[in-house]
Amino acid sequence: MATRMAAQLWAAPVCPWAQRATIAVVETGAPFEYKTVDLHNKSEEFVALYRRIACDAAATAKVPVLVDGELAITESPVVAEYVLRKYGADKGIIPADPAVLARARLFAELFVANVTAAQGGILKSDSQAKLAEAAEQMAAALKVVDAFLLSQGSSEGGSFFLGGTYSIAEVLTTSLLHRAITYTKAYRGVDLWQLAQERGLSRVEAWMKVALERPSAKQTMPDEVVLLEHGRKFTVPMKD
Repeated sequence: MATRMAAQLWAAPVCPWAQRATIAVVETGAPFEYKTVDLHNKSEEFVALYRRIACDAAATAKVPVLVDGELAITESPVVAEYVLRKYGADKGIIPADPAVLARARLFAELFVANVTAAQGGILKSDSQAKLAEAAEQMAAALKVVDAFLLSQGSSEGGSFFLGGTYSIAEVLTTSLLHRAITYTKAYRGVDLWQLAQERGLSRVEAWMKVALERPSAKQTMPDEVVLLEHGRKFTVPMKD
């Protein structure tokens, strides 16, 4: 009887979207083969694989990609949830209650729409006036996340979105949170921790801390020097 090959995860350490899937893999403890993708020099094998999955011969190949037996999929929320359901069903990371799962998934969507979008505004600011406005937009974004944590999450037993329970809410947001904190501070001097503290957003501040301290998050974080070099290409030079 042929031995089944371990599932493959094609990812790039610097990519926050790919890190979502990598965090999911680490959380399950399942044996995966990690295939590193050079985003600046993608292999023909990877490009062909992605285009086959996307059914588009001209598609731009993106990470992550998961190959598990006959299944080949892409898009980070799809990959992460598949991994967690198949290999980590006993971990409780995917809430069993559909309503709780919906709130956790909505939290991730709102995080991207608010914090990740505000990060882009900060890095694209090319004047001090625009930067000041973008920093205020980030503060407003953190306020939205704080309010959602208070109204739709839980504080029972801990500071994760679901209180003492780590969930897909963190799997899908921690890498993006890390980039937002790192890039805005390094390139524009905007400190998300300070913004949260100054505005009394204690719930989001506590959540940020526990999310980043999760062992799977620490284990999958890219080298800071490499990360900052990668992030530089998203940053517009200041005119003043």
